[in-house]
Amino acid sequence: MNERAQWLCELAGAAAALAGVVVVGAALWGALGAGLALMAVAVPLVVVGNLRRGDS
Repeated sequence: MNERAQWLCELAGAAAALAGVVVVGAALWGALGAGLALMAVAVPLVVVGNLRRGDS
C-alpha cells in the first residue's frame, strides 16, 4: 500500500474513533441529564406525599 494511502486510512480510522467517543459521550450525558430531571421531579413528589400522609 502506498504510504500516503496508509496515512489517509489511519487518519480516517482516528476520525471514526473520535466520532464514536463523541456519540457515546453525548448519549451518557443525555442519560445523566434525564436521570437528574427525573430526580428533580420525584423528590418533591415524595416530600408532598409524606406530608400529606402525616396530615391524615
